[in-house]
Amino acid sequence: MPTTTEPQRLELLSYKTADGKELVALAVELADDTNGGVQVRVLSDSNVVTGVTVVPLRQSSCCG
Repeated sequence: MPTTTEPQRLELLSYKTADGKELVALAVELADDTNGGVQVRVLSDSNVVTGVTVVPLRQSSCCG
């Protein structure tokens, strides 16, 4: 991730209102953490997204 003080926003889901205006329903913001990690912030429109679950990745060194 590029080093920046401003978070990068990734829009994952959008929708159109009855009057044709496009709005963001779900997005994530990523920013460099001072400890070397990445801070993640989830932004959601409660009119569209009913819930967000964060699940840790289970990674292993072996396939299968």
